[in-house]
Order: sequence, then C-alpha cells, then structure tokens
Amino acid sequence: MGEFSNLLNSIPGWLSSSLTALVGTLIGGWFTLKGVTQQAKLSKVETERESLELQLSVLKGVKGEVFTLINLYNKRMKTHVDNIKPGQMLILTFPVGDDNFIFYEQNANVIAKLNDSARDSIINIYTYSRSLIQSFKGNNKLIEDYEKILIGMADNNNDKTMYKRLHDAKIDVMVDYAQGIKNIDAELRDAVNKGFNIIDQEVKSLQMKLNKLAS
Repeated sequence: MGEFSNLLNSIPGWLSSSLTALVGTLIGGWFTLKGVTQQAKLSKVETERESLELQLSVLKGVKGEVFTLINLYNKRMKTHVDNIKPGQMLILTFPVGDDNFIFYEQNANVIAKLNDSARDSIINIYTYSRSLIQSFKGNNKLIEDYEKILIGMADNNNDKTMYKRLHDAKIDVMVDYAQGIKNIDAELRDAVNKGFNIIDQEVKSLQMKLNKLAS
C-alpha cells in the first residue's frame, strides 16, 4: 500500500491533472450520452403519441362529418327516395352545394396514412357520397328541363308532336336517374354502416396504443 502511495506521489503534477481531466471527461461524456439517448427515446415516444392522437382526432372528425351530413340528408330526402318505385321519377329538387366535405378534404393527407381498412372505408364512403350528390345535381337539371317542356307543351303555338317526343324522352331519362339515385342511396348507407364499424374498431385500437404509451 505504501509502495502504491509512493507511486502516486511520484507522478508529476501535470500528468496527474491530465489523468483527472481525462477521467472527468469520460464520466461526463457517459452521462451526456445517456442523457441524449434518453431524450431521443422520449422524443420518439412523443412523436408516436402525437401521430396516434392526430389519427384518432381525424377518425372521430370524419365520422362526425358523415354522421351530420347523413342526418341532414335523411331529414330532407330519405322518405322520398325510399318511396321511389320501379319506373317512377323523382320530381323533387334537392339543392346541393360543392363544399360538402370540408373536414375530409382538409385532412386528406392524414387519412392517406391510416391503416388500409380504415382509409379504404372512409374513401368508399366519400366516393358514394359524391356519386349521390352528382346524381341529385343531374336530377335537378332534368327537373328544370322537364318543367320547360311542360310550359312549351302548354303553348298552343308550339309543335305539339315535337314537345310530346321531348316529354317522353325526358321522362325516360328521369326514370333512369331516379332508379340510380335509389340504388346509390342504398350503396352509400351500406358503405356508411360498414365504414363506421371499421372506424370504431380503429379508434379503440389507437386508444389502446395511447394508453400503452402513457403507462
């Protein structure tokens, strides 16, 4: 022990200081590395948490938007569409705008990153919704044209035979549109029911992942 002490005492002061500094640097570097690693781990967890929360928010938002639009549509048109019989027209204008899916369009980038089943079901819902809207817009135009034909038929100065042909041809087109609207309406409702089930399942899955991160 005495010899070891003598050895230490024999080390020059400058070398002793250098060794002390080196040891201090190594220890400090180890703690710094550990801190950086821990911070990186926390950042990764935080990034994952934010991603899950964003997906969760978008899924709930999509369901809320679709639910609201379907309710508004049902109040105005469900009974009329349900009552369309084979060979029957839908002589009822349904005003529809162009900005119907604001939430969906504003969050399209996030929706694209959802898992396949959730993403595809949402796209399916909005595809059928747009198809139904376009059909109603087409039917609205047909009703407008049909009313003009009726006015023309009432004018005794017009060619009755020509207007009769126009009338019959327009009815054929309107019948096809009405049947198309009824079919798309049914397809949309099926897409919504299936889509909502998938969305609910994904919401539960994301919530479980969030709870796991928090634990």
